[in-house]
Amino acid sequence: MDFYTLKIRYSGEEDDVFVFSSKENAEAQVYEYFEHIEKPLMKLEDFQRFLARQDIGYFNIEHSKAKHHLRRLS
Repeated sequence: MDFYTLKIRYSGEEDDVFVFSSKENAEAQVYEYFEHIEKPLMKLEDFQRFLARQDIGYFNIEHSKAKHHLRRLS
């Protein structure tokens, strides 16, 4: 099972962490999180640079695979 972890914050603040089952949902949350920021329409990578350049915030999306461990209970 794949999942995506989004670590996101405003500059000077603590990270908020979200977990999503799809990359698309994680990316959508980035735009929603910073929805009040006036910005031109841009790709996610460009938006990340914009946030850093303007010292507004930061985000990172990491892809992981869950490891299922099944154990028989006696």
